[in-house]
Parts: sequence; C-alpha cells; structure tokens
Amino acid sequence: MPRPTRHLLICANNRGPGHPRGSCGEKGGERLAGLMKDLIRESGLKETVLVSRTGCLKHCSLGVTAAVYPENTWYQGVGEADLREICESHLRGGAPVTRLLMPDDAPWE
Repeated sequence: MPRPTRHLLICANNRGPGHPRGSCGEKGGERLAGLMKDLIRESGLKETVLVSRTGCLKHCSLGVTAAVYPENTWYQGVGEADLREICESHLRGGAPVTRLLMPDDAPWE
C-alpha cells in the first residue's frame, strides 16, 4: 500500500456507562470505524485513505468525533447515515461536510 494522502481518525473511546460526558464508544464509534473501513474499500479509496480507531479525541460530549488529516478537519455527532457523505464529499472530493463540522470553539474535555 502506498502512503495514504488522507487519514481519518474515528473516536472509539469508552468511558463506561453513566459518565457525565458520555463517550464515542457508547455512541457507536467502534462500529462506525468498522463501517467506514468497509466503505473505503468498497469506494476504491483504500490506496489513498487510512481509517483508524482512536482513543479519546476530547470531544465525546458532542457525539462520535472524527478528524481528517492533513486538513485538520473535525466532525461532531457523526452517525452511520453520515459515513457515505463524508467518504464521497470529503475523502474523495475534498469538500468537507459542513453540517457536521465541529466549531473551532468546541470544548476540549
């Protein structure tokens, strides 16, 4: 595999049940990372996009968090229905999905 041009990080951190900030793992982060890996393969982007599950990306209270590098684009509240749009619009086309963008002033937890 050649060096990827983009790296998608998806939080799968799990703080355990009842944590006041919640966690991306409890909100489906682990599953979303697996689904996105499958989608990347199906879309023919496996040679250019690397998908990695991560520990805490420090925004779990905002829903499943994802970040795309090298652009340093951060997404909040990512759900299964959003994966194809992120894949096609951003990872293939280069246009971030604006409705999911994390505000610059989002709290770092």
